[in-house]
Amino acid sequence: MDYGDFVSKRKSLVIAPAGYGKTHSIAECLRHTHGKQLILTHTHAGVASLKEKIQKQEDIEHFCYKIETITSIAQKYVNAFYCGDDIPEQDNTSEYYPFIIEKAKILFKIKPIQHVIKATYAGLFVDEYQDCTLAQHELLTVLSDILPIHIFGDPLQGIFGFKGQELVDFDRDLTSFERVPDLSEPWRWKNINSDLGDCLKCIRAKLEKRESIDLSLYESHIEILQTPENDKYTYKSDYNKKIWELTNENGVLIIHPDSTSVNVRKAFIGRFNNAFLLVEAIDSNDFYKFSHKFTSINTENIYSALYELMPVLFNGTTSRDEWFTANGLKNKQNQLDKKLINPIKENIERLKQSVSMSLISKTLKEIKKLPRIKCYRKELFSDLCKALTQAEYKDVSVYEAMKEIRNIKRRVGRKVQGKCIGTTLLTKGLEFDTVAILDTHKFECSKNFYVAITRACRRLIIFTETKQLSLD
Repeated sequence: MDYGDFVSKRKSLVIAPAGYGKTHSIAECLRHTHGKQLILTHTHAGVASLKEKIQKQEDIEHFCYKIETITSIAQKYVNAFYCGDDIPEQDNTSEYYPFIIEKAKILFKIKPIQHVIKATYAGLFVDEYQDCTLAQHELLTVLSDILPIHIFGDPLQGIFGFKGQELVDFDRDLTSFERVPDLSEPWRWKNINSDLGDCLKCIRAKLEKRESIDLSLYESHIEILQTPENDKYTYKSDYNKKIWELTNENGVLIIHPDSTSVNVRKAFIGRFNNAFLLVEAIDSNDFYKFSHKFTSINTENIYSALYELMPVLFNGTTSRDEWFTANGLKNKQNQLDKKLINPIKENIERLKQSVSMSLISKTLKEIKKLPRIKCYRKELFSDLCKALTQAEYKDVSVYEAMKEIRNIKRRVGRKVQGKCIGTTLLTKGLEFDTVAILDTHKFECSKNFYVAITRACRRLIIFTETKQLSLD
């Protein structure tokens, strides 16, 4: 790729398959630009990944670029310049984000705001352009009238539907962009597992031609376990044993094919002893729903509120009921149990006298220490505790504190690592040493399948009831 030529164009486009050196190419492009560059992507995980990789390039100064999501940059300008009082609540995501994008598009057409943008940035890069909705594409088109724009995308990875909104069509909507030759080398696997990289390159070629995939052709370099779907929870089945083996590794991503409900992933975590971290959506309504619960808390209902919240944050009612009743804490005879329960008992008595959000946060953290109490929603728990503390410190509602915490994550990104379970939508842009795809036969979309298999750097494990996949 001729980086100098790419950035010299007013509007340029390159097709960048997963693992083909896209972030490296963005970093190289920065070496051929002058002034601060704005780099936009779609997810907080994508922001964190871009930041981490570009920061490793020691000769690229951090003040030469700014990385954000498309929604966060739109949100920033709307919050700064929009004068109306009709902004939807942020937890109403179906209305809030379309509103933010539409108002930002209008604001970016105003001359004084254009001057602000030009004074702040010299150029614009957009990553994962295939995930742009038409509304986001229109917003970026307005920005392209202000700044030179260089986009990286891959139609085979266009999996974000944004509640049915139509995605950008490269052939129809990007005719004004000058396209340079596609990135063609699978660098992610070059020095780690080149055979896996070659397999994925071959599978990609078949998917682009809309051909069916015969997984048996790749069994020498991809672990294929043909096994009944229900065996994942069957004691000592091959499926079950393999997952238990993965709990002993680091850098493991489990990908579940069902993105419609978080409950199936919560159930999976519970079945495997809370070994995996639940990857949650940045705008999961639960973050806002549970922060709203603290609006009505008072000295009379503090205990019942905590009692009802515990099964949501921790592993159900059984473990809770070892320590708590509906009316109070259980009396424990064991000295160690008494030592663990006493701080909680003292905190609750203080809360019955005067409600303190920071003390509620401390109490939840003490509850988390109890034996057999397992927190399977670690991010929700962590952010809720932070929001409680910040709400008291800043004298705002827990809901307002939660909004600020989530918006900061949207801007700065969130690193996902360890042993995790998510969906293609939640893990797109991430890399893990080992990736295991559950019930692969349930994938219907070739794009989701391609995103799933390309998250693996060293080892890819596919569980499926059939080795013949027909994907749309």
